Amino acid sequence: MPERLAEAWTGKGGEPLRRLLAPVAVALVVLGLCGAVWTVPEARSVLRDSFTERQQAYIELYFGKEPFRQGDELVVPLRLVEHGETGGRHSVRVWAQDARGRRLAVRTRTVTTKPGALIRVDVRLRLDGGGRRDAELVEVTLPGHPQRLRSHLR
Repeated sequence: MPERLAEAWTGKGGEPLRRLLAPVAVALVVLGLCGAVWTVPEARSVLRDSFTERQQAYIELYFGKEPFRQGDELVVPLRLVEHGETGGRHSVRVWAQDARGRRLAVRTRTVTTKPGALIRVDVRLRLDGGGRRDAELVEVTLPGHPQRLRSHLR
């Protein structure tokens, strides 16, 4: 019986053994090539991108606290955090408007961000005369980005 098993395993000329070794050899070659490709940083980055979901870069924009009046000015405390980028300069546009939608004051500030760092900026809008009383809404945008903030004044 053991002779028959040995004969069935090796067969005449070792044919079944070759059938087994061929796929094993191909698998070893493929694994070796994959290992070689993995050592190249650019290839590794492309492979990671194909197997993992990477988050899109964005800028987090929010009010640090409610906008408030201070004399002839409306102070708009803003906070920015950049996620996923290398930092840079960004414009922040702030305006106040009355109940009819008429803009009373507009100001654009440039803010320099760093990845993951909280940036605090107070934007001051000068509201002359009746604007102090009429200002009802504050809007904030990041030109070129979808973020928009709105706050109704009390």
